[in-house]
Amino acid sequence: MVEYNSRILGYNIATSIGYSFILTIIMAIISLIVKAFYPPSPFEISPIEALIHSPAEGIVQILVLLILIAFVFPSRTVLEKSSLIQVRKIALITGLSYLVFSLLPYAFTVSYPQTYLGLTIAYNLLNGVFSGFISTIII
Repeated sequence: MVEYNSRILGYNIATSIGYSFILTIIMAIISLIVKAFYPPSPFEISPIEALIHSPAEGIVQILVLLILIAFVFPSRTVLEKSSLIQVRKIALITGLSYLVFSLLPYAFTVSYPQTYLGLTIAYNLLNGVFSGFISTIII
């Protein structure tokens, strides 16, 4: 029987929140790069929203997200595999749930950039808590 404690849960949540913010920063950079080469595309940090408005940007963001998830999976030895299993679960769950939670800023249409920034911070926190909790209870 696997025993869980609050310290592992806290570490998983903190790690997931950090990884979610890193994903958001990378998606923003990707969006700015695509916008530089294809000016009519809007600034999008959500890959699913980008697929709707600018399919090329959405595909690039999803590919980069898949690469970032796959980056934590290679290992050479059995010892490395066993010690990094928790990191892999966190990266996989956070990356997949990022697709859903990143739609939150687009659910509300207001003209204030502060609201967009606040919703971006909120979905990163929600994504981190959700992903950290799920990765803790999954064996």
